[in-house]
Amino acid sequence: MTTRHFLLIALLACFTFSASAQEDSSEETKGLYLVSLADKAGTPYSTDAPEAFLSERSLERRRKHKVAITEADLPTSPTYEQQILDLGIPIWQRSKWMNAFVVVANDEQIEQIEMLPFVTATEYTAPFQYERESMVPVMPNLEGPEPSVEVEEVSSAIYGASWPNLLRMGGDSLHRQGYRGRGMLVAVLDGGFPKVDRRGFLGYPNAEEVPANYDLVQQDETALDGGSHGSTVLSTMAAYHPFFLVGYAPEARYVLFKTENGAGEHRQEEINYAIALEIADSIGVDVVNSSLGYTTFNDSEMDYTYEDMNGKVSPASIAADLAFERGILVVTSAGNSGSPGDDWHYISAPADAEHILSIGAMGKTDSRAYFSSYGPTSDGRVKPDVSGPGTNIPSVGITGGIRPANGTSLSSPLVCALTTCLWQAFPEATNQQIVDAIRQTASLAEAPNEEIGYGLPNFWAAYQLLASELRP
Repeated sequence: MTTRHFLLIALLACFTFSASAQEDSSEETKGLYLVSLADKAGTPYSTDAPEAFLSERSLERRRKHKVAITEADLPTSPTYEQQILDLGIPIWQRSKWMNAFVVVANDEQIEQIEMLPFVTATEYTAPFQYERESMVPVMPNLEGPEPSVEVEEVSSAIYGASWPNLLRMGGDSLHRQGYRGRGMLVAVLDGGFPKVDRRGFLGYPNAEEVPANYDLVQQDETALDGGSHGSTVLSTMAAYHPFFLVGYAPEARYVLFKTENGAGEHRQEEINYAIALEIADSIGVDVVNSSLGYTTFNDSEMDYTYEDMNGKVSPASIAADLAFERGILVVTSAGNSGSPGDDWHYISAPADAEHILSIGAMGKTDSRAYFSSYGPTSDGRVKPDVSGPGTNIPSVGITGGIRPANGTSLSSPLVCALTTCLWQAFPEATNQQIVDAIRQTASLAEAPNEEIGYGLPNFWAAYQLLASELRP
Protein backbone atom coordinates (compact mmCIF):
# COMPACT_ATOMS: atom_id res chain seq x y z
CA MET A 1 0.00 0.00 0.00
CA THR A 2 1.49 3.36 -0.96
CA THR A 3 1.70 6.19 1.53
CA ARG A 4 -0.84 8.27 -0.39
CA HIS A 5 -3.24 5.31 -0.62
CA PHE A 6 -2.99 4.83 3.13
CA LEU A 7 -3.64 8.50 3.73
CA LEU A 8 -6.78 8.50 1.63
CA ILE A 9 -8.19 5.60 3.65
CA ALA A 10 -7.17 7.12 6.97
CA LEU A 11 -8.57 10.55 6.24
CA LEU A 12 -11.83 9.30 4.84
CA ALA A 13 -12.17 7.24 8.02
CA CYS A 14 -11.82 10.38 10.10
CA PHE A 15 -14.27 12.87 8.72
CA THR A 16 -15.92 12.14 5.41
CA PHE A 17 -19.61 13.07 5.46
CA SER A 18 -21.82 10.06 4.73
CA ALA A 19 -25.55 9.44 4.68
CA SER A 20 -27.88 6.59 3.84
CA ALA A 21 -30.35 6.57 0.98
CA GLN A 22 -33.11 6.82 3.59
CA GLU A 23 -31.94 10.19 4.96
CA ASP A 24 -34.67 11.91 6.91
CA SER A 25 -36.18 14.93 5.16
CA SER A 26 -37.77 16.45 8.25
CA GLU A 27 -37.69 20.23 8.42
CA GLU A 28 -37.24 20.13 12.18
CA THR A 29 -34.11 21.95 13.32
CA LYS A 30 -31.07 19.71 13.33
CA GLY A 31 -27.84 19.99 15.23
CA LEU A 32 -24.49 18.30 15.53
CA TYR A 33 -24.28 15.70 18.30
CA LEU A 34 -21.35 13.72 19.64
CA VAL A 35 -22.37 10.07 19.92
CA SER A 36 -20.09 8.06 22.21
CA LEU A 37 -19.66 4.34 21.51
CA ALA A 38 -19.15 1.42 23.85
CA ASP A 39 -16.33 -0.24 21.92
CA LYS A 40 -14.93 -0.83 18.44
CA ALA A 41 -16.54 -4.16 17.71
CA GLY A 42 -16.55 -4.95 14.01
CA THR A 43 -13.64 -2.78 13.00
CA PRO A 44 -11.65 -4.35 10.16
CA TYR A 45 -8.42 -2.91 11.55
CA SER A 46 -5.99 -4.53 13.98
CA THR A 47 -3.26 -3.29 16.29
CA ASP A 48 -1.09 -5.99 14.70
CA ALA A 49 -1.25 -4.21 11.33
CA PRO A 50 -1.03 -0.48 12.15
CA GLU A 51 0.36 0.37 8.71
CA ALA A 52 -3.24 0.14 7.46
CA PHE A 53 -4.22 3.28 9.39
CA LEU A 54 -0.96 5.00 10.43
CA SER A 55 1.77 6.28 8.12
CA GLU A 56 5.33 5.07 8.35
CA ARG A 57 6.31 8.50 9.62
CA SER A 58 3.76 8.16 12.43
CA LEU A 59 4.93 4.66 13.28
CA GLU A 60 8.56 5.78 13.39
CA ARG A 61 7.66 8.54 15.87
CA ARG A 62 5.90 6.00 18.06
CA ARG A 63 8.85 3.62 17.91
CA LYS A 64 11.19 6.38 19.05
CA HIS A 65 8.91 7.17 21.99
CA LYS A 66 8.29 3.48 22.72
CA VAL A 67 4.54 3.94 22.30
CA ALA A 68 2.40 0.84 21.76
CA ILE A 69 -0.45 0.77 19.25
CA THR A 70 -3.68 0.32 21.21
CA GLU A 71 -7.37 -0.08 20.51
CA ALA A 72 -7.73 3.71 20.90
CA ASP A 73 -5.79 4.09 17.66
CA LEU A 74 -8.18 1.90 15.66
CA PRO A 75 -10.77 3.62 13.43
CA THR A 76 -14.36 3.47 14.62
CA SER A 77 -16.65 0.52 13.94
CA PRO A 78 -18.24 0.50 10.45
CA THR A 79 -20.86 -1.90 11.84
CA TYR A 80 -22.08 0.70 14.32
CA GLU A 81 -21.89 3.39 11.68
CA GLN A 82 -24.14 1.45 9.34
CA GLN A 83 -26.78 0.96 12.02
CA ILE A 84 -26.94 4.74 12.49
CA LEU A 85 -27.04 5.33 8.75
CA ASP A 86 -29.90 2.84 8.50
CA LEU A 87 -31.93 5.21 10.69
CA GLY A 88 -31.48 7.90 8.03
CA ILE A 89 -29.04 9.86 10.19
CA PRO A 90 -25.88 11.21 8.50
CA ILE A 91 -22.43 10.80 10.00
CA TRP A 92 -20.62 14.14 9.98
CA GLN A 93 -17.31 13.09 11.58
CA ARG A 94 -15.60 10.15 13.22
CA SER A 95 -13.16 10.23 16.13
CA LYS A 96 -11.10 7.19 16.96
CA TRP A 97 -9.53 8.58 20.17
CA MET A 98 -12.93 9.56 21.57
CA ASN A 99 -14.51 6.47 19.95
CA ALA A 100 -17.41 8.57 18.77
CA PHE A 101 -19.34 9.84 15.78
CA VAL A 102 -20.59 13.34 15.20
CA VAL A 103 -24.03 13.05 13.62
CA VAL A 104 -26.52 15.46 12.08
CA ALA A 105 -29.83 14.87 13.85
CA ASN A 106 -32.97 16.35 15.37
CA ASP A 107 -34.36 15.57 18.82
CA GLU A 108 -36.42 12.61 17.64
CA GLN A 109 -33.46 11.06 15.87
CA ILE A 110 -31.23 11.49 18.90
CA GLU A 111 -33.80 9.55 20.92
CA GLN A 112 -33.54 6.76 18.35
CA ILE A 113 -29.75 6.78 18.57
CA GLU A 114 -29.83 6.63 22.36
CA MET A 115 -31.81 3.37 22.16
CA LEU A 116 -29.02 1.62 20.25
CA PRO A 117 -27.23 -0.83 22.57
CA PHE A 118 -23.71 0.31 21.61
CA VAL A 119 -24.34 4.02 22.33
CA THR A 120 -23.17 5.15 25.76
CA ALA A 121 -23.89 8.90 25.61
CA THR A 122 -24.92 11.77 23.33
CA GLU A 123 -24.03 15.45 23.59
CA TYR A 124 -25.20 18.46 21.60
CA THR A 125 -22.13 20.24 20.18
CA ALA A 126 -23.38 22.90 17.69
CA PRO A 127 -26.17 23.90 15.34
CA PHE A 128 -25.94 22.35 11.88
CA GLN A 129 -24.77 25.20 9.65
CA TYR A 130 -23.12 23.79 6.53
CA GLU A 131 -24.74 21.60 3.89
CA ARG A 132 -22.13 19.26 2.45
CA GLU A 133 -22.63 16.07 0.49
CA SER A 134 -19.04 14.91 0.68
CA MET A 135 -15.49 15.99 1.35
CA VAL A 136 -12.42 15.39 -0.78
CA PRO A 137 -9.36 15.69 1.50
CA VAL A 138 -6.20 17.15 0.04
CA MET A 139 -3.47 14.52 0.35
CA PRO A 140 -0.18 15.66 1.92
CA ASN A 141 2.70 15.62 -0.54
CA LEU A 142 5.18 14.18 1.94
CA GLU A 143 7.12 12.07 -0.55
CA GLY A 144 8.45 14.99 -2.56
CA PRO A 145 11.58 17.05 -1.96
CA GLU A 146 12.09 19.26 1.07
CA PRO A 147 10.90 22.88 0.75
CA SER A 148 12.98 24.92 -1.66
CA VAL A 149 13.28 27.73 0.88
CA GLU A 150 16.83 27.75 2.23
CA VAL A 151 18.24 30.51 4.38
CA GLU A 152 21.65 31.43 3.02
CA GLU A 153 22.65 33.93 5.71
CA VAL A 154 21.55 34.49 9.30
CA SER A 155 21.79 38.21 10.01
CA SER A 156 19.74 41.17 11.10
CA ALA A 157 19.72 42.44 7.52
CA ILE A 158 18.30 39.21 6.03
CA TYR A 159 15.74 38.58 8.80
CA GLY A 160 14.44 42.12 8.81
CA ALA A 161 11.62 42.83 11.24
CA SER A 162 11.73 39.33 12.79
CA TRP A 163 15.34 39.64 13.99
CA PRO A 164 14.98 41.34 17.42
CA ASN A 165 12.70 38.70 18.94
CA LEU A 166 14.68 35.87 17.35
CA LEU A 167 17.76 37.26 19.07
CA ARG A 168 15.83 37.77 22.30
CA MET A 169 15.03 34.04 22.60
CA GLY A 170 18.41 32.73 21.45
CA GLY A 171 16.98 31.48 18.19
CA ASP A 172 19.63 33.20 16.10
CA SER A 173 22.25 30.76 17.38
CA LEU A 174 20.07 27.79 16.44
CA HIS A 175 19.58 29.20 12.97
CA ARG A 176 23.31 29.87 12.55
CA GLN A 177 23.95 26.20 13.32
CA GLY A 178 21.66 25.30 10.44
CA TYR A 179 18.61 24.37 12.52
CA ARG A 180 15.74 26.17 10.79
CA GLY A 181 13.11 23.41 10.74
CA ARG A 182 14.24 21.29 7.79
CA GLY A 183 12.85 17.76 7.93
CA MET A 184 10.19 18.65 10.51
CA LEU A 185 6.45 18.46 9.85
CA VAL A 186 4.35 21.05 11.69
CA ALA A 187 0.56 21.24 11.93
CA VAL A 188 -1.18 24.57 12.47
CA LEU A 189 -4.77 24.57 13.80
CA ASP A 190 -6.74 27.76 13.33
CA GLY A 191 -9.77 29.44 11.74
CA GLY A 192 -8.60 29.63 8.14
CA PHE A 193 -5.60 30.41 5.97
CA PRO A 194 -6.58 32.72 3.11
CA LYS A 195 -3.89 33.65 0.57
CA VAL A 196 -1.13 31.44 1.99
CA ASP A 197 -1.01 29.54 -1.30
CA ARG A 198 -0.06 32.70 -3.18
CA ARG A 199 3.63 33.20 -3.78
CA GLY A 200 3.59 36.75 -2.51
CA PHE A 201 2.26 35.75 0.91
CA LEU A 202 4.76 33.31 2.39
CA GLY A 203 7.35 34.06 -0.28
CA TYR A 204 7.51 30.43 -1.40
CA PRO A 205 8.10 29.59 -5.07
CA ASN A 206 4.86 27.61 -5.40
CA ALA A 207 1.76 26.47 -3.53
CA GLU A 208 3.07 22.91 -3.11
CA GLU A 209 5.43 24.18 -0.44
CA VAL A 210 2.39 23.77 1.88
CA PRO A 211 1.77 20.04 1.39
CA ALA A 212 -1.81 19.79 2.64
CA ASN A 213 -4.73 21.51 4.31
CA TYR A 214 -7.98 20.26 5.84
CA ASP A 215 -11.26 21.99 6.59
CA LEU A 216 -13.01 20.27 9.50
CA VAL A 217 -15.60 23.03 9.84
CA GLN A 218 -17.31 23.07 6.46
CA GLN A 219 -15.77 19.81 5.25
CA ASP A 220 -15.03 21.15 1.81
CA GLU A 221 -11.94 20.93 -0.35
CA THR A 222 -9.85 23.71 1.18
CA ALA A 223 -8.88 25.43 4.41
CA LEU A 224 -7.26 28.27 2.49
CA ASP A 225 -10.22 30.53 3.20
CA GLY A 226 -12.07 31.83 6.26
CA GLY A 227 -10.65 34.32 8.74
CA SER A 228 -7.12 35.68 8.37
CA HIS A 229 -5.99 34.76 11.90
CA GLY A 230 -4.40 31.50 10.78
CA SER A 231 -2.56 33.21 7.94
CA THR A 232 -1.10 35.74 10.36
CA VAL A 233 0.00 33.01 12.77
CA LEU A 234 1.55 30.89 10.02
CA SER A 235 3.50 33.81 8.58
CA THR A 236 5.47 34.30 11.80
CA MET A 237 6.69 30.71 11.51
CA ALA A 238 7.00 30.08 7.79
CA ALA A 239 7.35 33.31 5.80
CA TYR A 240 10.49 33.88 3.76
CA HIS A 241 10.84 37.47 2.61
CA PRO A 242 14.58 38.23 2.86
CA PHE A 243 15.39 41.73 4.11
CA PHE A 244 11.78 42.16 5.30
CA LEU A 245 10.65 39.19 7.41
CA VAL A 246 11.90 35.62 7.80
CA GLY A 247 9.86 33.21 9.91
CA TYR A 248 11.37 31.32 12.83
CA ALA A 249 11.12 27.87 11.16
CA PRO A 250 11.15 28.78 7.46
CA GLU A 251 12.50 25.44 6.27
CA ALA A 252 9.89 23.24 7.96
CA ARG A 253 6.84 21.85 6.16
CA TYR A 254 3.37 22.85 7.33
CA VAL A 255 0.00 21.08 7.29
CA LEU A 256 -2.96 23.38 7.90
CA PHE A 257 -6.23 22.57 9.68
CA LYS A 258 -9.30 24.79 9.84
CA THR A 259 -10.96 23.87 13.12
CA GLU A 260 -12.53 27.20 14.16
CA ASN A 261 -15.99 28.19 12.95
CA GLY A 262 -16.29 31.89 12.19
CA ALA A 263 -20.09 31.59 12.36
CA GLY A 264 -20.19 30.92 16.11
CA GLU A 265 -18.46 29.51 19.19
CA HIS A 266 -19.61 26.02 20.21
CA ARG A 267 -18.11 22.86 21.69
CA GLN A 268 -17.93 21.40 18.19
CA GLU A 269 -14.77 23.42 17.63
CA GLU A 270 -13.10 21.35 20.35
CA ILE A 271 -14.22 18.17 18.59
CA ASN A 272 -12.71 19.55 15.38
CA TYR A 273 -9.52 20.24 17.32
CA ALA A 274 -9.36 16.68 18.64
CA ILE A 275 -9.96 15.14 15.22
CA ALA A 276 -7.33 17.42 13.68
CA LEU A 277 -4.81 16.05 16.19
CA GLU A 278 -5.83 12.50 15.25
CA ILE A 279 -5.17 13.24 11.59
CA ALA A 280 -1.91 15.00 12.44
CA ASP A 281 -0.84 11.91 14.34
CA SER A 282 -1.77 9.55 11.52
CA ILE A 283 0.21 11.44 8.87
CA GLY A 284 3.30 11.81 11.05
CA VAL A 285 3.27 15.41 12.30
CA ASP A 286 6.02 16.24 14.79
CA VAL A 287 4.91 19.57 16.29
CA VAL A 288 1.54 21.36 16.48
CA ASN A 289 0.72 25.03 17.00
CA SER A 290 -2.78 26.02 18.09
CA SER A 291 -3.31 29.71 18.77
CA LEU A 292 -6.76 28.89 20.11
CA GLY A 293 -8.59 28.83 23.41
CA TYR A 294 -11.96 27.75 24.80
CA THR A 295 -13.74 29.22 27.83
CA THR A 296 -17.27 30.43 27.05
CA PHE A 297 -19.55 29.88 24.06
CA ASN A 298 -22.58 31.25 22.25
CA ASP A 299 -24.64 28.65 24.07
CA SER A 300 -24.06 29.46 27.74
CA GLU A 301 -24.90 25.89 28.76
CA MET A 302 -21.59 24.88 27.16
CA ASP A 303 -19.55 27.41 29.18
CA TYR A 304 -16.59 26.31 31.25
CA THR A 305 -15.67 27.52 34.71
CA TYR A 306 -12.17 28.01 36.05
CA GLU A 307 -12.62 24.77 38.00
CA ASP A 308 -12.86 22.98 34.64
CA MET A 309 -9.33 24.11 33.71
CA ASN A 310 -7.69 20.98 35.07
CA GLY A 311 -6.78 19.28 31.78
CA LYS A 312 -9.43 16.58 32.22
CA VAL A 313 -12.66 18.24 31.03
CA SER A 314 -12.16 19.89 27.63
CA PRO A 315 -12.05 17.46 24.66
CA ALA A 316 -9.28 19.61 23.18
CA SER A 317 -7.17 19.36 26.34
CA ILE A 318 -7.68 15.61 26.57
CA ALA A 319 -6.76 15.19 22.90
CA ALA A 320 -3.62 17.30 23.36
CA ASP A 321 -2.41 14.92 26.05
CA LEU A 322 -3.28 11.91 23.89
CA ALA A 323 -1.23 13.42 21.07
CA PHE A 324 1.67 13.96 23.47
CA GLU A 325 1.47 10.31 24.56
CA ARG A 326 1.98 9.40 20.89
CA GLY A 327 5.13 11.49 20.60
CA ILE A 328 3.73 14.80 19.27
CA LEU A 329 4.71 18.10 20.86
CA VAL A 330 1.70 20.42 21.07
CA VAL A 331 2.21 24.16 21.63
CA THR A 332 -0.72 26.48 22.35
CA SER A 333 -1.51 30.03 23.36
CA ALA A 334 -2.36 30.53 27.03
CA GLY A 335 -5.13 33.04 26.33
CA ASN A 336 -5.75 36.78 26.28
CA SER A 337 -7.96 37.16 29.36
CA GLY A 338 -5.52 38.84 31.74
CA SER A 339 -6.58 42.43 31.14
CA PRO A 340 -7.86 44.35 34.20
CA GLY A 341 -11.58 43.80 34.49
CA ASP A 342 -11.69 40.65 32.36
CA ASP A 343 -14.15 38.29 34.05
CA TRP A 344 -12.25 35.15 33.03
CA HIS A 345 -8.67 36.11 34.07
CA TYR A 346 -7.16 32.62 33.74
CA ILE A 347 -5.71 30.43 31.00
CA SER A 348 -8.12 28.72 28.62
CA ALA A 349 -8.42 25.15 27.36
CA PRO A 350 -6.39 23.41 25.95
CA ALA A 351 -3.60 25.40 27.69
CA ASP A 352 -4.62 23.52 30.86
CA ALA A 353 -3.55 20.13 29.45
CA GLU A 354 -0.83 18.52 31.54
CA HIS A 355 1.63 17.90 28.70
CA ILE A 356 0.87 20.76 26.36
CA LEU A 357 3.41 23.60 26.11
CA SER A 358 1.25 26.63 26.87
CA ILE A 359 2.64 30.04 25.99
CA GLY A 360 1.96 33.37 27.66
CA ALA A 361 2.85 36.76 26.18
CA MET A 362 5.43 39.38 27.13
CA GLY A 363 5.74 42.99 26.10
CA LYS A 364 9.02 44.78 25.43
CA THR A 365 10.37 43.71 28.80
CA ASP A 366 10.51 40.23 30.29
CA SER A 367 7.23 40.65 32.14
CA ARG A 368 3.65 39.68 31.38
CA ALA A 369 1.90 41.57 28.60
CA TYR A 370 -1.17 43.25 30.07
CA PHE A 371 -3.60 40.93 28.23
CA SER A 372 -1.86 37.60 28.81
CA SER A 373 -3.90 35.12 30.86
CA TYR A 374 -2.83 34.05 34.32
CA GLY A 375 -2.20 30.58 35.66
CA PRO A 376 -2.17 28.25 37.39
CA THR A 377 -4.49 25.44 36.35
CA SER A 378 -7.38 24.87 38.74
CA ASP A 379 -5.52 21.87 40.17
CA GLY A 380 -2.45 23.99 40.89
CA ARG A 381 -0.03 23.19 38.05
CA VAL A 382 2.28 25.87 36.60
CA LYS A 383 0.76 27.45 33.50
CA PRO A 384 1.64 29.09 31.25
CA ASP A 385 4.76 26.98 30.83
CA VAL A 386 6.85 29.77 29.30
CA SER A 387 6.12 33.15 27.75
CA GLY A 388 7.38 34.72 24.55
CA PRO A 389 7.20 38.09 22.84
CA GLY A 390 3.55 38.90 22.16
CA THR A 391 3.23 42.60 21.34
CA ASN A 392 3.88 44.31 18.01
CA ILE A 393 4.92 41.02 16.42
CA PRO A 394 5.75 41.45 12.71
CA SER A 395 3.58 39.30 10.45
CA VAL A 396 2.51 39.22 6.82
CA GLY A 397 -0.76 41.06 6.22
CA ILE A 398 -3.22 39.41 3.84
CA THR A 399 -3.62 42.75 2.08
CA GLY A 400 0.14 42.95 1.66
CA GLY A 401 3.11 44.21 3.60
CA ILE A 402 4.37 43.60 7.11
CA ARG A 403 1.87 44.28 9.89
CA PRO A 404 2.26 44.24 13.70
CA ALA A 405 -0.01 41.94 15.73
CA ASN A 406 -0.57 41.31 19.43
CA GLY A 407 -1.64 38.37 21.57
CA THR A 408 -0.66 34.98 22.89
CA SER A 409 -1.77 33.91 19.41
CA LEU A 410 1.56 35.40 18.28
CA SER A 411 3.81 34.37 21.15
CA SER A 412 2.74 30.74 20.68
CA PRO A 413 3.89 30.32 17.05
CA LEU A 414 7.19 32.09 17.77
CA VAL A 415 7.95 29.61 20.55
CA CYS A 416 6.54 26.72 18.52
CA ALA A 417 8.76 27.49 15.54
CA LEU A 418 11.93 27.63 17.63
CA THR A 419 10.85 24.46 19.46
CA THR A 420 10.67 22.83 16.04
CA CYS A 421 14.22 23.99 15.25
CA LEU A 422 15.48 22.74 18.61
CA TRP A 423 13.97 19.29 18.02
CA GLN A 424 15.51 19.21 14.54
CA ALA A 425 18.89 19.59 16.25
CA PHE A 426 18.22 16.57 18.48
CA PRO A 427 16.07 14.10 16.52
CA GLU A 428 16.90 11.41 19.06
CA ALA A 429 15.22 13.38 21.84
CA THR A 430 11.69 12.66 23.01
CA ASN A 431 9.04 15.34 23.17
CA GLN A 432 9.31 15.34 26.98
CA GLN A 433 13.06 15.95 26.83
CA ILE A 434 12.51 18.93 24.52
CA VAL A 435 9.84 20.41 26.82
CA ASP A 436 11.98 19.86 29.91
CA ALA A 437 14.98 21.56 28.31
CA ILE A 438 12.90 24.61 27.38
CA ARG A 439 11.51 24.97 30.90
CA GLN A 440 14.81 24.33 32.67
CA THR A 441 16.68 27.01 30.74
CA ALA A 442 14.02 29.74 30.73
CA SER A 443 14.51 32.97 32.65
CA LEU A 444 12.46 31.95 35.75
CA ALA A 445 13.42 28.28 35.79
CA GLU A 446 14.15 28.36 39.52
CA ALA A 447 10.99 30.24 40.50
CA PRO A 448 8.12 29.97 37.99
CA ASN A 449 5.08 32.12 38.64
CA GLU A 450 1.43 32.47 37.66
CA GLU A 451 2.09 35.32 35.22
CA ILE A 452 4.79 34.07 32.83
CA GLY A 453 5.42 30.52 34.05
CA TYR A 454 9.08 29.53 33.71
CA GLY A 455 9.73 32.81 31.92
CA LEU A 456 11.33 33.74 28.61
CA PRO A 457 12.80 30.75 26.73
CA ASN A 458 16.49 30.71 25.83
CA PHE A 459 16.70 28.25 22.97
CA TRP A 460 20.46 28.35 22.72
CA ALA A 461 20.75 27.47 26.41
CA ALA A 462 18.23 24.65 25.82
CA TYR A 463 20.40 23.43 22.94
CA GLN A 464 23.49 23.39 25.15
CA LEU A 465 21.64 21.53 27.91
CA LEU A 466 20.42 18.84 25.51
CA ALA A 467 23.88 18.54 23.99
CA SER A 468 25.35 17.88 27.43
CA GLU A 469 22.66 15.33 28.28
CA LEU A 470 22.34 13.48 24.99
CA ARG A 471 25.82 13.86 23.47
CA PRO A 472 28.28 14.14 26.39
